Amino acid sequence: MSRPLPLSPQSPEFKGISALNIIYEAGLDKESRPILVLSACNLPNPDTINYDLILAFILARLDEFVENDYVLVFFSSPAQYRPPWMWLLKAYRALDRKYKKNLKALYVLHLNRTYRIIFDLANKITSPKFARKLHYLSTLQEMFGTVTLSSKFIPKQVIDFDTNLPPMQPASRWGSSQQLPIPTDPRKRPLPSLAFGVTLENLARLEDSEQQAAYIPKLVKQIVEHLKANGLEKEGLFRKSPASDELHRVKETFNRGDTVDLTQHDINVSASLLKVFFKELPDPLISPQLCTDTGKLPDVEGISDGDIQRVRDILKKAYDGKSKEYNLLRYLFAFLNTVVSKADKNRMTSHNLAVVFTPNLIRDSTTQPANVPIPATQQEAMANAALYMKQMNEGMGLVQLLISHNERIFG
Repeated sequence: MSRPLPLSPQSPEFKGISALNIIYEAGLDKESRPILVLSACNLPNPDTINYDLILAFILARLDEFVENDYVLVFFSSPAQYRPPWMWLLKAYRALDRKYKKNLKALYVLHLNRTYRIIFDLANKITSPKFARKLHYLSTLQEMFGTVTLSSKFIPKQVIDFDTNLPPMQPASRWGSSQQLPIPTDPRKRPLPSLAFGVTLENLARLEDSEQQAAYIPKLVKQIVEHLKANGLEKEGLFRKSPASDELHRVKETFNRGDTVDLTQHDINVSASLLKVFFKELPDPLISPQLCTDTGKLPDVEGISDGDIQRVRDILKKAYDGKSKEYNLLRYLFAFLNTVVSKADKNRMTSHNLAVVFTPNLIRDSTTQPANVPIPATQQEAMANAALYMKQMNEGMGLVQLLISHNERIFG
């Protein structure tokens, strides 16, 4: 089977398929890896569009992520139009090594028996190793126990389909907005965190550093100093994920307040922990409103003194009365600028770092699970995905600027 020809983002076909919202970015998972969603319910009538163009579009979107670790969620039902199984096999074979290498998990929800047989057969024939990354999920309830995916990114049709599954399946427990809590033994409930998911004010209080003029959390300092000493020349730093079990163990050790010797762990553990720390701050270090205020910025090479001064003024206003947040912002971007200074070794340019860090630093409070309503319509679900991409695109320019012109902006 021949591979589909590449599809230019400037082509009418690309723009038309993009509007269907078949594949879109939907935040980060627990390990700070981008989540991509593929929705079969948005597939068009195959009589009106060549599905090879859709495959070319999907591959073009995946090209934006294949250099970093990522996760893919496939909502296979409901679907008014289903591609023939030969096309599915062609699509599977088109996912060559560069797409599979950094794909850490593929979660397939609501896959019917016939298509599951096809998936399993394709795995056995073409890639037994890839089969270990494939996870079948029966209900949204099961998915929420596995993937950190905000319900704002789930198509309304998928939620309705899940709700109407036969009652013998646990999907009927899908509530008005989220997964129901699973009862736990109170003796085994986790203790309050002493590191991750804690406000800077509370961290400073825990560390008896409330009055410190330039407070930086001890955890952040330890990770940054370790990365400076041992990781600056690591190719793909911040792009690769460590073993999930190891990352979880180290994170929980920090949360208990115990001492961690980072030299005893893979350097990617420290890199991932730094991203997760900023991702789990109760309030994002950079608000979407700040990105809106700075607007579209010139390329970093063509930035003017006037642009720099304007950004400095906006930052000063945004962080007025937030000295801890501003100090941490300045500290982080000074470090990221140091990472870029070794880009000839680590391959992490300011653009590459902006791709990795923007979704960890910039988010709307409504991405927190407790605040997320279910989209009332499919149009609302599509609008949520579009808004997320707009925020990320605005944020990318600001993050890259703060990395590249760190000294000019922060002084």
